[in-house]
Amino acid sequence: MFNKPIILSLVIFLLLSLGFLAYTQTKQQSPASQNWWVIYFANPKDESLDFVIENNSDQTDFHYEISGGGNKLKEADIKIDKGTKRETTLPESDFGNLENKKITIRISAGDENKEIYKNFGE
Repeated sequence: MFNKPIILSLVIFLLLSLGFLAYTQTKQQSPASQNWWVIYFANPKDESLDFVIENNSDQTDFHYEISGGGNKLKEADIKIDKGTKRETTLPESDFGNLENKKITIRISAGDENKEIYKNFGE
């Protein structure tokens, strides 16, 4: 007779706890609630140097430098809003002969730096 209210309150508490845990887990997995950005090649297996910056951070101003063979080949500033990604297309004619070179793309936003690279001709 006294067990029914206790069991009922435990079931309600359990359901509320599971609902809260599901809500917080969903919120933590949302990319919009986190502060990060990544870079990657648009097609890593071909010879192009086109790359993508995916921004889910508060930073919107990015700077990139492309270097190869010890020389700076190109640099530019780009603006990317939070929650978007931008592909940067780089014509191969801008870089001349890429054979036997390691091309490095360095990207900075604020005080955070990241880089990717490709080796050509081996």
